[in-house]
Amino acid sequence: METVIELQNVSKKFKNNLIIENLSISIPLNQVTAIVGKNGSGKSTLLKMIGGLIKPDTGEILFHTKEHVTIGYVPETTPVVIPFTLAEYLTHMGKIRGLTNEQLENQINKLLKIFDMENERDIRIVHFSKGMKQKVAIMQAMLEETDLLVMDEPLSGLDQKAQADLEQLLIALKERNISIILTCHEMKLLEKVVDQIFVIHERQVIQTNSQQRHGELINRVVFEVPNMFPVEAFKNVIIMDEEIDDGQRVIELHVSYDQTNQVVKELLERGASIKLLEPLDIKGKEFPEFFYRGEKT
Repeated sequence: METVIELQNVSKKFKNNLIIENLSISIPLNQVTAIVGKNGSGKSTLLKMIGGLIKPDTGEILFHTKEHVTIGYVPETTPVVIPFTLAEYLTHMGKIRGLTNEQLENQINKLLKIFDMENERDIRIVHFSKGMKQKVAIMQAMLEETDLLVMDEPLSGLDQKAQADLEQLLIALKERNISIILTCHEMKLLEKVVDQIFVIHERQVIQTNSQQRHGELINRVVFEVPNMFPVEAFKNVIIMDEEIDDGQRVIELHVSYDQTNQVVKELLERGASIKLLEPLDIKGKEFPEFFYRGEKT
């Protein structure tokens, strides 16, 4: 699988708080990649490093498709009041980036058509719905011909119709050969749009569709859930179900390579906390000891 951008052994801390530690991740070309994890796990920090807003303290960020990859960044929050029409705002943002009037006219017309907002060209953004404002945020990130679109919680706060519109937009952008990486909590989006999921846990990233190694086709998934968690849907692939001290239980599944994405999606949707995901190389490989002790991670 061709890669658009790769992070190698990247670490980042703020003051004395280590957010990301020796993280390595490859973002595939022309696919939608989701980063999921608990609040404060480092998702936004990771996106800002990929988007070039902040630099890692250690490690490298490498581009594989060409010498210069144009990245568009869409933050989770945008200005509350933008005192411009849509066309004025896009023009203003484009000039900040050094685009010529001709480049701006061509690109704005193209984006208005892609985003189906030609009729809103001369309407002030303050009158837009939240879903429309989210489209504007994406448009400003794509004023230059974008290779990689980085989006922090793009569906946050949107109603169902706006979410559905944005889902279709992401599919259309992928069909235009734009690579997309985003953070989100909305499981429907993961099911419909996302090709690959990475889970951030303890400053590291776990890939849900791990590559086959040593001819193995089985992945090992370890997760923590409350004792009352329904496991009937997974009973045929449960290898271990261990109760720990605080009303929680740790469960290990062995699932096929092809089924891993769907299983992880279902677990996250049901509120499970993914602790470990790796190819199953060695039969009988022992659980990390902290699972049995019930220590918090």
